[in-house]
Amino acid sequence: MVDTSQYRGWFYSVLIAIDQLGNALAGGYADSTISARVGYNARNSAPAMQNYWRLLEWVIDYCFLPLDGPGHCYQVYLAGNNTYYRDGSDLMRIVLSTLILLNAMPIAVITRILAWHQNSHQA
Repeated sequence: MVDTSQYRGWFYSVLIAIDQLGNALAGGYADSTISARVGYNARNSAPAMQNYWRLLEWVIDYCFLPLDGPGHCYQVYLAGNNTYYRDGSDLMRIVLSTLILLNAMPIAVITRILAWHQNSHQA
């Protein structure tokens, strides 16, 4: 039997790198993830933008709920590297929203399959 634990660490690192690339493409800093940026801005953005950030936070939190429980974005922000999180221009927020919304359904399906798989092996 093949030991897959080394591949899980590698796969996780690659997913984080892709997430950080998406954040950088959407006008954020390369050292932070989309979730951390959204978690920060949902609490610290200008009042006129808070509903936008809270909507994105709700979408992302829903996607990761089966694995991380409630508050994924906020927890990732708190665990982050204390970088400055950019709000971004209108164009960059459109890019960010597009990235999140296009990936939300596949991520939600995958996290639910992973949660089901973990629960079936624990029982």
